[in-house]
Amino acid sequence: MVVDTLRIGATGKDRWQAKSLRSTFGHQCMSQLPTSPSCGFGSAVREATDKTYVSPDVDRANCRSRGGNNSQGAIYKTQNALGPQSLSTLPSSPMSGFGTAKRPSMATKSGVPGPGAYKLKNTVGDQFESTKGNTPKLKFGTSLREASEKIFISADHEKSGYGKESPGPSAYNVSGGMGRQVLSERESLPAWQMGTDKRFQYDFIKRTQGMPGPGQYQMGSSSGKQVFSTKKSAPTINFGSSTRDQVKKMFISVDHEKSNYGECSPGPTTANPGKGIGAQQLSTNESAPRWGFGSGKRLSGYATDTPGPGEYYA
Repeated sequence: MVVDTLRIGATGKDRWQAKSLRSTFGHQCMSQLPTSPSCGFGSAVREATDKTYVSPDVDRANCRSRGGNNSQGAIYKTQNALGPQSLSTLPSSPMSGFGTAKRPSMATKSGVPGPGAYKLKNTVGDQFESTKGNTPKLKFGTSLREASEKIFISADHEKSGYGKESPGPSAYNVSGGMGRQVLSERESLPAWQMGTDKRFQYDFIKRTQGMPGPGQYQMGSSSGKQVFSTKKSAPTINFGSSTRDQVKKMFISVDHEKSNYGECSPGPTTANPGKGIGAQQLSTNESAPRWGFGSGKRLSGYATDTPGPGEYYA
């Protein structure tokens, strides 16, 4: 409930000011307002309702729906089935364990040497013990191979050595078959050689050496005025320097004048035509009526000092 007070001397929405705002739910402070019944959430724990006995049927229904709610659940400790049993109703099964006695030592001392503790004698070469025979020994010889080649074995064996003393490829200098022969038993063939005299030694070449080459002299232009009197100057044509405005002032014919119509007229966007809407400046044009939006306040007779929604403090 809202209780409003009227402020004296104020205008508009400031004349009204909310003094207080009371909820219509719950306990009412004003005697003229009835207090509505109020409902609240209980503060008791749910476990207390489970301890309330209603009937045997309710207990059986709770057991079926909750599935053993009063059991201790998976928080109990299961006794070990191995070893001594705490309950007298359960027999203790036999239990095996590892012994703690010391085992007999396997490292017994003896006079026999172990692996790698003694030195074996070499079976190859000279044997020091008379009970063992010396095996024959083989070694590489130190003689040269040339000595074995000098031994005569047979005539066929000598044939296999043919060419061993001959020089190999490119190891000797073979005289050429062309040109002058060094050996007297060979005939020297005729030989030709290139001449050493200079080529193109002509008279006109000497004359041309004093003449200028291509691009070394300046040739006169064949167009325009000729410098040499032997050449005729061709007529030359150039562009005129007069302006076009002078040509337009020349009268040729009436039809020619028609082609110049519009040249002195203003182009697009250069003229400022008058608007066809609104007041016309020319007296020959009639001004069309205009409409505009009014500036007066609307609904001035319905003004009131009653505050609207949200204009007061709630």
